[in-house]
Amino acid sequence: MSQGGDSLVVLTINHETAPLAVRETYAVADEDAVRLYELASSTNAAEELLVLNTCNRFELYARLREASETDTLVAAIADFHGKPASELEQVLHLRSGREAIQHLIEVSAGLRSQITGEVEIFGQVKVAYATSKENGYTGKALNRIFQKGFQAAKLIRNSTQIGEGQINISNVAVELAGKIFGSLANAATLSLGTGEIGEKTVKALRSRGARRFGIASRQRERAESIVGQWGGRPHTIADLETYLPEYDIVIASVGTEQAILNERLVERGLGRRDDRPLFLIDLGLPRNIEQACGELDNVFLYNLDDLAAIADENLQERRNAMPQCQRIAAQKAQLIWESLQKRGLT
Repeated sequence: MSQGGDSLVVLTINHETAPLAVRETYAVADEDAVRLYELASSTNAAEELLVLNTCNRFELYARLREASETDTLVAAIADFHGKPASELEQVLHLRSGREAIQHLIEVSAGLRSQITGEVEIFGQVKVAYATSKENGYTGKALNRIFQKGFQAAKLIRNSTQIGEGQINISNVAVELAGKIFGSLANAATLSLGTGEIGEKTVKALRSRGARRFGIASRQRERAESIVGQWGGRPHTIADLETYLPEYDIVIASVGTEQAILNERLVERGLGRRDDRPLFLIDLGLPRNIEQACGELDNVFLYNLDDLAAIADENLQERRNAMPQCQRIAAQKAQLIWESLQKRGLT
């Protein structure tokens, strides 16, 4: 891949460049990020590195030792995933120099999120930066880019309408559940997963009048902790088959390499539901629910791409704010780029 003569690059696979089935193939679990850092660092292609992985994007930011080393990093990512580099290049997008900085600002501000303007991404980028810095992978260039980039992202969110309504994926999922059943007070809803998205899902359920809901985690203590704050019934994921038939809506957001809900499990649960429909909303990447579940009678399956399309119907104010946001991002990116050039960091 060619990026001209710039040493600063970002390699990205996201909802703009690849469908869900491809994105989940190249997702990097938190526990595996250490191995990717080690592999990429061992190539000596880059002086600085930062890995960002969210539910809709994988990105590798780097300050290269030589501008020609991009292909070395691409080969390292492909090796990490056990894929040929030629296949990875079909879905991997490259930005460099000032454009890479503008991309970071736009990502941090939620401009490039699948649900435009969502706020969670800012925290996710901050965590990724802190992780890289704590492990010694950032240096003068990435430190300045990310710190100044965060300031620019805050300016965009505070001075425009891009965050109007505070939409996030959990709220969209719960709103969809409400549209399906009319009133969540009349439906039994299960939040499968107790990470950040899972906890926000429970909060959204409670705020929209849900009275019958369950919370499932790998550790019962974690489920009980969330129940203590928001109410509901605690469950462990290992026992999913025993209580799944009780719920009309399942919203899944578990960090996992394999599906939690498979066709066999769902089909067996349907036999105990007296022909009542089951609605499955999958917020995971990799996906938590096998696609085949959606082919079963009386089962309705929605994934991240489906929810983004639903949310997009109500985002006119955010769309109107995009040109202003992009102008701010471009201006700030140019200033950051010039400051790097003055410091000899490009």
